[in-house]
Amino acid sequence: MCRKIVVLVLLTASCLFLTACRVVFDPFAQNAEQKEVQKEHRQKADVQEQEDVVEEEPEEPAFKIDATLTLDGENMVISGETDLPPDTILEIRLKPYKGNATLEEIKEGTAGTLHEVPANTVGIGTSVEEGGSIREKTYYRPDTSTRYRFELTFVPADQEERIKQQLIDQAGNLDELAGLQVLKEADPQASVSRSDDPVMGYIQTVNIMKADEENGDGATLEFERGKGVTDAS
Repeated sequence: MCRKIVVLVLLTASCLFLTACRVVFDPFAQNAEQKEVQKEHRQKADVQEQEDVVEEEPEEPAFKIDATLTLDGENMVISGETDLPPDTILEIRLKPYKGNATLEEIKEGTAGTLHEVPANTVGIGTSVEEGGSIREKTYYRPDTSTRYRFELTFVPADQEERIKQQLIDQAGNLDELAGLQVLKEADPQASVSRSDDPVMGYIQTVNIMKADEENGDGATLEFERGKGVTDAS
């Protein structure tokens, strides 16, 4: 009898011990934990992706060009200040926007353009005067009912040798000037007189609206830094 009691006590104690040591498996709790971990991973991945797509601020140009364009009917008058050397040539181009270009596309710089207006119609570029003034010059606006992009560009490689030397003295190697942009892609079919390297320089633009629209007439527009390679079509 005593032996049975002892065995019963041992069995009871063993059951209690096993119950205390048992690992409880709760699949729902495990799933919740896994989901929380996955959520944290997704959040970290989203943050990293956002950091990866953030565009770097464009490098400030080695030379400043603060120019404006005043609209007066068919006349467009350019003026401004710069720290480029005197006699530096600034080129201009006038490009009509396509008729189906929207105001939003024009503002965002994604609107297509047509062939530029010939220089013998709109006028040729301007230059820098002593003291840093941009020579005030009037250009012809062919059609006041058309929207245009007016481009003002500075190309170091197109300057006279003495101007190039002054640029080098001021800012260093012309191929490594801060803020250089590609103004024209490399041309593999270029002639011997012109290398097949891309044309590098600075570009500033203003958008000219139709005369009956805002910024279409009787307005002075400030040039803003362009995005390089402007031949959208």
